[in-house]
Amino acid sequence: MKPVPFPVRSLRLAEPLPFDLCNAAGQVLLKAGRAVDYPTQLDALARSPLFADDAEMSVWTRRLLAPTDLAPAPPALSQQWQELVEQLEESLLSVRAGGDWRARLFTVHGRARALFERRPDASLYHHVYQAGHTARQYSCHHALLSLVIAEYAAARLGWSQELVDSLGRAALTMNVAMLELQDELAATRQKPTPAMRAEIDAHAKAGATLLEAAGFGDRLCLSVVRQHHIVQDDGLPLADQPPDRQLALLLRRVDIFTAKISRRATRTPMSPVRAAREACLGADGQPDALGGAMLKAVGLYPPGCFVSLANGEVGIVVARGERANVPRVAALLSPRGSPLGEPLLRDTSQERFAVRTAVAPSSLKVRLPHERLQALG
Repeated sequence: MKPVPFPVRSLRLAEPLPFDLCNAAGQVLLKAGRAVDYPTQLDALARSPLFADDAEMSVWTRRLLAPTDLAPAPPALSQQWQELVEQLEESLLSVRAGGDWRARLFTVHGRARALFERRPDASLYHHVYQAGHTARQYSCHHALLSLVIAEYAAARLGWSQELVDSLGRAALTMNVAMLELQDELAATRQKPTPAMRAEIDAHAKAGATLLEAAGFGDRLCLSVVRQHHIVQDDGLPLADQPPDRQLALLLRRVDIFTAKISRRATRTPMSPVRAAREACLGADGQPDALGGAMLKAVGLYPPGCFVSLANGEVGIVVARGERANVPRVAALLSPRGSPLGEPLLRDTSQERFAVRTAVAPSSLKVRLPHERLQALG
């Protein structure tokens, strides 16, 4: 092996390399095929020079620089998120001591975070639209939407990466003890029996117990999972609360918001606009610390929701704006209600295109070109 320097800028989250990365002494820091799942890992690797085998890295570099016109197109964003739903479900259904579920869970976490960081508005569009239109695999869709909102809001609050990591794991695992029941109740019209209601009420404590018995060592995450369903805001300043309580308060509010905008067989979803107001604004109409962070995360009009504009057009939000109430909107229907030939991007900071109100998805009878709309964002 002939070691040569490896450029740290070529190291990406959730993207494994086909060769080992070593330090100057030849010790392997990252084995071939293993991905960097967290920014803290990336920072740690970047603190000292990295080396790789010259021959192996040369082959990899030539492939990167080769013409890409014949290369297969990357999967659509919706497909990438659906693959993470499947992988998360497999991991959570196999939580037991001695299994590899933790490694799979960490992989899902890292890939979900990296995908959201690359395309945040398009990812929110996908999740919010999906939540309002299907109840299939409800629990894992709900977990991933909660993950991206909670972590983004936590970053706005200035929380450390260690806190954000534990919060993200809690978002993914908070309903592990009732995953199958949650999916069943979301997809059918049956009302919970007394036994089901007891399982729902106990799921937070049961989930933490299950994770701990299966060898999960993140104590902060376990505490957040245990509290997320029952923790209540006692009015104390957020900064005066212990870390686990801060995380649990945020996750509970995100959990409620995402549940409200999600379709179930027994109910239509609440408008994301109304849900955002209820989750983020207090009785005085102003956001508290958690609500302000959530508004920065999703906006008052989250991507994926439908709105009417001051000029009479109806469209779908494709991206957040500079302020919570001025999203980027793709107009779909003319003021007369007829479909536009192409979606038209509108600047809602202009008075004539200002958002007037939320619109129920059922009122739009038009086929949506989701990939094109996500690209507009």
